[in-house]
Amino acid sequence: MTLFETSRLFIRQLTLPDADALFAIFSLPEVTRWMGDGEPLTKELCGKWIDISIRNYEVKGMGASAVIEKTSGEFIGCSGIVYDAERQEPEIIYAFHPSAWGKGYASELVPAMLKYGLTECGLTYILATIAEPNKASAHVVEKAGMQFFAEEPNPDGHITLVYRIEKGK
Repeated sequence: MTLFETSRLFIRQLTLPDADALFAIFSLPEVTRWMGDGEPLTKELCGKWIDISIRNYEVKGMGASAVIEKTSGEFIGCSGIVYDAERQEPEIIYAFHPSAWGKGYASELVPAMLKYGLTECGLTYILATIAEPNKASAHVVEKAGMQFFAEEPNPDGHITLVYRIEKGK
């Protein structure tokens, strides 16, 4: 099911057949270095993530989604509004295959995903958590209207930057 589209992208719910495409992205250390513990995901974990996303759409009306390039039909990334288990607040996530980096897809996707979350999903605010060294991602969310909210120290000594956007602001 297509959730929305931008000029170059279709955003749709993840499906079980997406497991190979998701694994092709999240098995790469250069992609996962900014996510969670920084470790690549196994194919099994990618399948579980899809299962969880399908349930989240059924129960919460939102979850992780496939990012499809319109012209090629290729699965180039994953994005969505999810609830992090640690903070229980809505958070935007996004990641692209390295072949899609540097093409402006994140800058195109993030404002549309935020709008989707704040209007279609009825959220009053959305967070973004970004590893401090990931300047490109911080720039993307700032350009999309998110405001710096807090710095959170991690047990490993690194800093997570928290951004926030509120409905109507």
